[in-house]
Amino acid sequence: MVAARLLEVAYRLRHHRLAGWGLDRWGITLAWGAAVAILLLWLLRGKPFVSAGHWAFLALLALAGLVWIILRAWAKGRSYVIFTPQAGLAAPPAAALRPSDKVLVRATGSFEVESRSAFFAGLMAYWRTFASREHSVMAIAHESRFLGLGSRPAEELGMWYAFLRPETIDAVTPGSLAFGSRAGPALRIAYRHTPPQPDDGRRRAHPKPVRTVLYLACEDDETRARIWADLMAD
Repeated sequence: MVAARLLEVAYRLRHHRLAGWGLDRWGITLAWGAAVAILLLWLLRGKPFVSAGHWAFLALLALAGLVWIILRAWAKGRSYVIFTPQAGLAAPPAAALRPSDKVLVRATGSFEVESRSAFFAGLMAYWRTFASREHSVMAIAHESRFLGLGSRPAEELGMWYAFLRPETIDAVTPGSLAFGSRAGPALRIAYRHTPPQPDDGRRRAHPKPVRTVLYLACEDDETRARIWADLMAD
Protein backbone atom coordinates (compact mmCIF):
# COMPACT_ATOMS: atom_id res chain seq x y z
CA MET A 1 0.00 0.00 0.00
CA VAL A 2 1.52 3.27 -1.16
CA ALA A 3 0.03 5.38 1.64
CA ALA A 4 1.36 3.02 4.33
CA ARG A 5 4.87 3.14 2.87
CA LEU A 6 4.68 6.92 2.62
CA LEU A 7 3.68 7.14 6.29
CA GLU A 8 6.62 4.93 7.27
CA VAL A 9 9.03 7.13 5.28
CA ALA A 10 7.58 10.23 6.98
CA TYR A 11 8.09 8.59 10.39
CA ARG A 12 11.69 7.62 9.68
CA LEU A 13 12.53 11.04 8.27
CA ARG A 14 11.11 12.72 11.37
CA HIS A 15 12.60 10.34 13.93
CA HIS A 16 16.12 9.90 12.52
CA ARG A 17 18.36 12.85 13.17
CA LEU A 18 21.48 14.43 11.77
CA ALA A 19 23.30 16.97 13.94
CA GLY A 20 20.27 17.22 16.21
CA TRP A 21 17.72 17.84 13.46
CA GLY A 22 15.25 15.37 11.98
CA LEU A 23 15.94 14.48 8.35
CA ASP A 24 12.59 15.95 7.34
CA ARG A 25 13.55 19.28 8.90
CA TRP A 26 16.82 19.18 6.97
CA GLY A 27 14.92 18.52 3.73
CA ILE A 28 12.51 21.40 4.28
CA THR A 29 15.30 23.79 5.31
CA LEU A 30 17.52 22.88 2.36
CA ALA A 31 14.67 23.16 -0.16
CA TRP A 32 13.53 26.56 1.05
CA GLY A 33 17.09 27.72 1.70
CA ALA A 34 18.06 26.91 -1.87
CA ALA A 35 14.98 28.72 -3.20
CA VAL A 36 15.77 31.85 -1.16
CA ALA A 37 19.45 31.74 -2.19
CA ILE A 38 18.52 31.55 -5.89
CA LEU A 39 16.04 34.41 -5.53
CA LEU A 40 18.54 36.60 -3.65
CA LEU A 41 21.23 35.89 -6.22
CA TRP A 42 18.85 36.94 -8.98
CA LEU A 43 18.01 40.19 -7.14
CA LEU A 44 21.66 41.02 -6.37
CA ARG A 45 22.57 40.58 -10.02
CA GLY A 46 20.04 43.19 -11.04
CA LYS A 47 17.16 40.91 -12.03
CA PRO A 48 18.66 39.55 -15.24
CA PHE A 49 16.47 37.63 -17.66
CA VAL A 50 16.12 33.95 -16.83
CA SER A 51 14.28 31.22 -18.66
CA ALA A 52 10.94 29.77 -17.62
CA GLY A 53 12.76 26.57 -16.68
CA HIS A 54 14.71 28.40 -13.97
CA TRP A 55 11.52 29.84 -12.51
CA ALA A 56 9.92 26.41 -12.62
CA PHE A 57 12.86 24.96 -10.67
CA LEU A 58 12.57 27.73 -8.09
CA ALA A 59 8.83 27.07 -7.69
CA LEU A 60 9.51 23.33 -7.42
CA LEU A 61 11.91 23.87 -4.52
CA ALA A 62 9.38 26.04 -2.67
CA LEU A 63 6.61 23.53 -3.35
CA ALA A 64 8.75 20.61 -2.16
CA GLY A 65 9.25 22.29 1.22
CA LEU A 66 5.52 23.00 1.53
CA VAL A 67 4.57 19.44 0.57
CA TRP A 68 6.87 18.03 3.24
CA ILE A 69 5.34 20.26 5.90
CA ILE A 70 1.85 19.06 4.91
CA LEU A 71 2.99 15.42 4.75
CA ARG A 72 4.64 15.67 8.16
CA ALA A 73 1.50 17.07 9.78
CA TRP A 74 -0.76 14.51 8.05
CA ALA A 75 1.45 11.57 9.00
CA LYS A 76 1.77 12.66 12.62
CA GLY A 77 -1.99 13.12 12.85
CA ARG A 78 -2.48 9.49 11.78
CA SER A 79 0.24 8.21 14.16
CA TYR A 80 2.08 7.11 10.98
CA VAL A 81 -0.20 4.08 10.52
CA ILE A 82 -3.34 3.20 8.58
CA PHE A 83 -5.87 1.56 10.88
CA THR A 84 -9.11 0.22 9.42
CA PRO A 85 -11.71 -0.75 12.06
CA GLN A 86 -13.63 -4.02 11.78
CA ALA A 87 -16.78 -3.01 13.62
CA GLY A 88 -18.68 -6.23 12.93
CA LEU A 89 -16.05 -8.54 14.40
CA ALA A 90 -17.31 -10.42 17.47
CA ALA A 91 -15.20 -10.24 20.62
CA PRO A 92 -13.73 -13.53 21.88
CA PRO A 93 -14.74 -15.02 25.23
CA ALA A 94 -12.95 -13.47 28.20
CA ALA A 95 -9.73 -15.30 29.07
CA ALA A 96 -7.17 -13.65 31.32
CA LEU A 97 -3.51 -14.11 30.55
CA ARG A 98 -1.18 -15.40 33.23
CA PRO A 99 1.38 -12.94 34.66
CA SER A 100 4.12 -15.04 33.07
CA ASP A 101 2.61 -14.82 29.57
CA LYS A 102 4.20 -12.54 26.99
CA VAL A 103 2.51 -11.87 23.65
CA LEU A 104 4.70 -10.52 20.84
CA VAL A 105 3.29 -7.49 18.97
CA ARG A 106 4.36 -4.42 17.03
CA ALA A 107 3.35 -1.36 19.05
CA THR A 108 2.67 2.24 18.04
CA GLY A 109 1.98 4.98 20.55
CA SER A 110 3.42 6.97 23.43
CA PHE A 111 5.85 5.25 25.79
CA GLU A 112 7.75 6.35 28.84
CA VAL A 113 10.73 5.54 31.02
CA GLU A 114 12.31 7.41 33.95
CA SER A 115 10.11 10.54 33.68
CA ARG A 116 10.68 10.72 29.92
CA SER A 117 8.13 10.10 27.20
CA ALA A 118 8.48 9.50 23.48
CA PHE A 119 6.40 8.39 20.51
CA PHE A 120 7.34 5.30 18.52
CA ALA A 121 5.78 3.45 15.59
CA GLY A 122 6.14 -0.21 14.74
CA LEU A 123 8.37 -1.15 17.69
CA MET A 124 8.74 -4.80 18.60
CA ALA A 125 7.06 -5.21 21.98
CA TYR A 126 5.45 -7.62 24.42
CA TRP A 127 1.96 -7.41 25.89
CA ARG A 128 1.82 -8.54 29.51
CA THR A 129 -0.76 -8.52 32.28
CA PHE A 130 0.22 -8.58 35.95
CA ALA A 131 -1.64 -10.26 38.80
CA SER A 132 -3.14 -6.85 39.68
CA ARG A 133 -4.70 -6.82 36.16
CA GLU A 134 -2.57 -3.84 35.14
CA HIS A 135 -1.48 -4.26 31.53
CA SER A 136 1.88 -3.28 30.14
CA VAL A 137 3.46 -3.00 26.73
CA MET A 138 7.21 -3.40 26.92
CA ALA A 139 8.96 -2.19 23.77
CA ILE A 140 12.60 -1.89 22.78
CA ALA A 141 14.11 0.74 20.50
CA HIS A 142 17.26 -0.47 18.76
CA GLU A 143 19.91 1.56 17.00
CA SER A 144 18.90 2.32 13.42
CA ARG A 145 19.92 4.47 10.51
CA PHE A 146 17.97 5.87 7.57
CA LEU A 147 19.30 6.84 4.15
CA GLY A 148 22.82 6.43 5.55
CA LEU A 149 22.56 9.89 7.12
CA GLY A 150 20.23 10.02 10.09
CA SER A 151 20.24 7.84 13.19
CA ARG A 152 17.93 7.28 16.12
CA PRO A 153 18.95 9.57 19.03
CA ALA A 154 20.87 7.87 21.82
CA GLU A 155 18.32 9.02 24.41
CA GLU A 156 15.62 7.01 22.62
CA LEU A 157 17.47 3.69 22.69
CA GLY A 158 16.55 0.91 25.10
CA MET A 159 13.39 -0.27 26.82
CA TRP A 160 10.19 1.80 26.86
CA TYR A 161 6.88 1.09 28.57
CA ALA A 162 3.17 1.83 28.38
CA PHE A 163 0.93 0.92 31.34
CA LEU A 164 -2.85 0.56 31.20
CA ARG A 165 -5.13 -0.08 34.15
CA PRO A 166 -8.60 -1.52 33.42
CA GLU A 167 -10.41 1.57 34.73
CA THR A 168 -8.46 3.86 32.36
CA ILE A 169 -9.38 1.96 29.16
CA ASP A 170 -12.18 3.67 27.24
CA ALA A 171 -12.45 1.52 24.10
CA VAL A 172 -10.90 -1.47 22.36
CA THR A 173 -11.41 -1.62 18.60
CA PRO A 174 -10.36 -4.53 16.37
CA GLY A 175 -9.18 -3.84 12.87
CA SER A 176 -6.34 -4.12 10.42
CA LEU A 177 -3.22 -1.99 10.56
CA ALA A 178 -0.67 -1.13 7.89
CA PHE A 179 2.73 0.41 8.55
CA GLY A 180 5.18 0.38 5.70
CA SER A 181 5.20 -3.06 4.09
CA ARG A 182 3.59 -4.73 7.12
CA ALA A 183 -0.16 -5.23 7.30
CA GLY A 184 -2.34 -7.47 9.43
CA PRO A 185 -4.79 -7.80 12.31
CA ALA A 186 -4.54 -5.23 15.09
CA LEU A 187 -6.20 -3.65 18.11
CA ARG A 188 -6.65 0.04 18.81
CA ILE A 189 -6.82 0.79 22.53
CA ALA A 190 -8.05 4.22 23.64
CA TYR A 191 -7.18 4.97 27.24
CA ARG A 192 -6.53 7.78 29.70
CA HIS A 193 -2.96 8.32 30.76
CA THR A 194 -1.19 10.76 33.06
CA PRO A 195 2.07 11.82 31.38
CA PRO A 196 5.24 11.56 33.49
CA GLN A 197 6.20 14.74 35.30
CA PRO A 198 9.48 16.35 34.19
CA ASP A 199 12.29 15.98 36.68
CA ASP A 200 13.20 19.68 36.52
CA GLY A 201 11.57 21.09 39.64
CA ARG A 202 8.45 22.22 37.76
CA ARG A 203 6.13 19.37 38.68
CA ARG A 204 2.40 20.05 38.67
CA ALA A 205 0.49 19.43 41.88
CA HIS A 206 -2.41 17.69 40.12
CA PRO A 207 -1.45 16.56 36.59
CA LYS A 208 -4.46 15.82 34.42
CA PRO A 209 -4.77 12.56 32.47
CA VAL A 210 -4.94 12.81 28.70
CA ARG A 211 -6.69 10.54 26.23
CA THR A 212 -4.24 8.62 24.12
CA VAL A 213 -4.29 5.72 21.68
CA LEU A 214 -2.13 2.62 21.48
CA TYR A 215 -2.01 0.42 18.37
CA LEU A 216 -1.03 -3.25 18.66
CA ALA A 217 -0.23 -4.95 15.34
CA CYS A 218 -0.39 -8.74 15.64
CA GLU A 219 1.11 -11.58 13.62
CA ASP A 220 -2.24 -13.33 13.16
CA ASP A 221 -5.86 -13.44 14.30
CA GLU A 222 -5.04 -15.88 17.10
CA THR A 223 -2.52 -13.47 18.64
CA ARG A 224 -5.01 -10.61 18.47
CA ALA A 225 -7.68 -12.81 20.04
CA ARG A 226 -5.41 -13.63 23.01
CA ILE A 227 -4.88 -9.94 23.83
CA TRP A 228 -8.50 -9.04 23.16
CA ALA A 229 -9.74 -11.89 25.38
CA ASP A 230 -7.37 -10.72 28.12
CA LEU A 231 -8.89 -7.23 27.93
CA MET A 232 -12.40 -8.71 27.97
CA ALA A 233 -11.52 -10.36 31.29
CA ASP A 234 -11.44 -6.89 32.87
